[in-house]
Amino acid sequence: MVAESVDENPYSVYFAHFASKLEQHLRKNGISCDDADRIIEESSAIYFEKLSSSTNRLLKALRKNDPANVFVESAHRAIEHFIPEAKGTFGSQNEIARAIR
Repeated sequence: MVAESVDENPYSVYFAHFASKLEQHLRKNGISCDDADRIIEESSAIYFEKLSSSTNRLLKALRKNDPANVFVESAHRAIEHFIPEAKGTFGSQNEIARAIR
């Protein structure tokens, strides 16, 4: 994967900010560093896939993606994948949203 500059993908800055807060949230809830890294890596793939899927200019004009909402959805899916039992507790969308804000 080729690294993009911030100018090419401004959502990278948002992702880094949210990922740092998510890692703190996961660690606070007893998740190991390795597992937190896997969850963040998975959420990164989902996050950027969601953002790139709306490359159509008309679609972008009609539907502005809020980076925080996209991140929360992505992190929730990643947590659900790795720790299904957490989806109703610290892995819920409400808890993730609270942790990154």
